[in-house]
Amino acid sequence: MEHRQTLIRVLTECVDRAEEAPMSLGDALDSLKTSAFGLSTVLLCLPFLQPLTLGPLSSAGGLVLTSLGWQLMRGREVMWLPQRIYQIKPSTKLWERLLGLCTWLLKVLAKITRERLTSWVDGRFGERLCGGLIALGGALLVIPAPILPFNNTLPALAMLFAAIAILERDGLMVLVSVFFILATIAYFGAFFYALYFLGAEATEWFRTLLPSVFG
Repeated sequence: MEHRQTLIRVLTECVDRAEEAPMSLGDALDSLKTSAFGLSTVLLCLPFLQPLTLGPLSSAGGLVLTSLGWQLMRGREVMWLPQRIYQIKPSTKLWERLLGLCTWLLKVLAKITRERLTSWVDGRFGERLCGGLIALGGALLVIPAPILPFNNTLPALAMLFAAIAILERDGLMVLVSVFFILATIAYFGAFFYALYFLGAEATEWFRTLLPSVFG
């Protein structure tokens, strides 16, 4: 579909231009044009799909995505982001990684998405529902949990599927987004509950769950 081609085209252009002069995030977002909220959410979620925390970047990204979700909920037609966000200039290597990840992701989504349950994603109801999920996912991304694996991945997936629901007019993806929101809340809740009662032992226990991540 057109939005998939648009996203791939923009990321490819970012990689090509970055070899000569770094392309800012604002230039990339402005190039998305159509379906700006959905495509911008997908683009901004990509760095957070990795299992490891990105430190302060997670909080900053979470606030930006929360803002996008809130604007979508309110029915804002033109997307607004702080000027500092627009001025960020990712490296060529990062643009290449985002392009590779995005290409793979869109190929997978093309196989599993189609128009269905469109009443969940169309019109103002769809904007409020998906915008609310994106805003909530962004708020969960802000929560500081640097020692917790997948603290970025789960809320990023929730926001990603909410954006895909809008772009593909696939209401089933709304349910997938809700699942990842609930999974994130349960995961964070279990961690902080264990941290409160077990202290440092909880940290070690969560680390042992993913030895391949923490070595």
